[in-house]
Amino acid sequence: MSRIRQIQALVRNGLYYLTEHADNEAIADGFDIYDVEYGILTGKIRRTWPKEGKYEVVGSALDGRPIGIVCRITKSGKVRVITVYEDKPKK
Repeated sequence: MSRIRQIQALVRNGLYYLTEHADNEAIADGFDIYDVEYGILTGKIRRTWPKEGKYEVVGSALDGRPIGIVCRITKSGKVRVITVYEDKPKK
């Protein structure tokens, strides 16, 4: 199973949580937990940090805005969402 499919399966089964930082960043950009879920379930991995075991997933929020999510899979088999942001194109 690919890493994105593994992350998506864990999220589908409710095996994920947002850090306080991720929750605050999501709120600051107008996202909620459903946007984060949808972003992961519709997303793909754009970047990885192998040493840290982190993944940047980019997808869409429920309102269609692009969303970026940085996460990792914990030793206990959950997805830990580290940060969330609106994935605006770089100018």
